[in-house]
Amino acid sequence: MTVDKLIKGKAKRILCFILSFILPIYMINFVFANSPEEFIITDARTYSEADIYKNHENSSKKIAITFDDGPHPQYTAQILDILKKYNIPATFFVVGTNVVRYPELITREIDEGHEIGNHTYNHAYLKNERRGTILNEIIDTERAIFEAADYRPKHLRPPGGMYNKEVCLLAGRLDYDIIIWDIDTRDWAKTPTDKIVNNVLTNVKSGDIILFHDFICGKSPTPEALEQIIPKLLEQGYSFVTVSELIYTN
Repeated sequence: MTVDKLIKGKAKRILCFILSFILPIYMINFVFANSPEEFIITDARTYSEADIYKNHENSSKKIAITFDDGPHPQYTAQILDILKKYNIPATFFVVGTNVVRYPELITREIDEGHEIGNHTYNHAYLKNERRGTILNEIIDTERAIFEAADYRPKHLRPPGGMYNKEVCLLAGRLDYDIIIWDIDTRDWAKTPTDKIVNNVLTNVKSGDIILFHDFICGKSPTPEALEQIIPKLLEQGYSFVTVSELIYTN
């Protein structure tokens, strides 16, 4: 490939990023900057709010497992190995600062058939932030993911699962769904493996979105828990899908 082609290809990707991400942000900021704060909060129907999902019932025993806060240089790779072993997809809600540190893991996640979601750039609790910070947290993460893998996420998971009307409005204007969960493994709290396994196997039902973490400081119980949970759920007839497949198909 010639240098000219490489330059043209890079220029095309940059232009695509500007048209897809940056231009809409300027438009949103312009509209919001020229609208009274009270109008945005009290007349939410004027703008499109994000759809919010914590599960999606179905009759085919489809469930989605999700991982927050990564990528992590050790645990994300271990989890990807386990998912590959059982040939199942998952959705990874990534933090922008970690995407910048470990872009190769984002590429691997996509190459192996997984889905990427937005979990903000600094793991910011969006409910407590001002509009400009909310936008920056979402867009900076988009930019990091795009630069790592030419990929644009369509699901947002606010850290802590916390959101308000402002977050919903901004997410909707950026064409995101908000994804929460209905089974929390609390693996981030170093919950013992047997308790994680029991929690999932006891409470799981068709349509569930299950929350794990692939970035945990210290020793993570998640890989060992997955090695027990996945084969047992497969034996019970459950099928694993991405969040998009779960919520967009009947």
